[in-house]
Amino acid sequence: MPPDGYGAEVSPLAAALAVANAPEFLRKLDRLRLRVRHSLSTRPGNTPMPRGAQGYGLELESHKTYAAGDDLRHLDWNAYGRLDQLLIKTFRAEREAPLHVFVDTSASMHFPPADNKIGFAAALAACLTYVSVRNHDPARIVALGGTLPAGFVASPFVRHRTGLERLRDFLLELRPAGDTALADGIAAALRGRGTPGVAVVVSDFLVPAPLYESALGLLAGRRFTVAAVRVLGPGERDPVRLFRRAELVDAETGARRFVTLGPANLTRYQAALRDHLGGLEAFCRRSGVMLAVVDPAAGIDRALFEDLPGLGLVH
Repeated sequence: MPPDGYGAEVSPLAAALAVANAPEFLRKLDRLRLRVRHSLSTRPGNTPMPRGAQGYGLELESHKTYAAGDDLRHLDWNAYGRLDQLLIKTFRAEREAPLHVFVDTSASMHFPPADNKIGFAAALAACLTYVSVRNHDPARIVALGGTLPAGFVASPFVRHRTGLERLRDFLLELRPAGDTALADGIAAALRGRGTPGVAVVVSDFLVPAPLYESALGLLAGRRFTVAAVRVLGPGERDPVRLFRRAELVDAETGARRFVTLGPANLTRYQAALRDHLGGLEAFCRRSGVMLAVVDPAAGIDRALFEDLPGLGLVH
């Protein structure tokens, strides 16, 4: 049975995906590209060189001054005519950057329901995979959760726009449940895959530091370009919006506690939230992982056209 907030008509997740897949919104995404920091795999059809430099590509990268021994076929005769200088054209070999979007589907991604963290995460995954595939790079989505087999379930890689519908169907099936399985799920999803690329982890990261450090460190150690997207809604930033006095139940462990949000407890909560964010930020800075804290209430536009470009993940 779907959890509260996922009715039979249009769920918040489906509504968020509908916005992300609207034709006018996709046209806005057409100008975005993913930025890659590390070495990549060769495209299908290219022949990797077992030793030495990769073969020449087709995309002009820059020029360098001619030196004895350079291949004369790459002399830029137009530049010689204009500048009276012998310049050699250098090219960038075409590589592909597989995109893996890891979406946390643990139970905490459903709470508080008004924040719709899972819907926002699904919409963001749909947009990023669209950007990747449109720029001729393969993409897949991996759902992470403790109730899933081996801690994850993954969509197939999609290489063409005609396959994006399968990724949307995959996202529509996401249901937050169980505990968080970032490290185990990512390790299992990458098993046997040696190709680095771009990895985006979308989560509320509501786990002890060692658990998210293991997950993100694993990706960084495999030479992925890694981005952590921390989804933090207004209900978590300011719980007074939701209640003043209530019995809280941990959605993942079942632990219960009566809480009254008086001034003292609210101060303690805000300090704990700052400490958690500060710890995540410090780890990401040390590990070369990009970190964005995004607010579902601010909208998917804000995340894609302000937060992620500011991070350097897209441009």
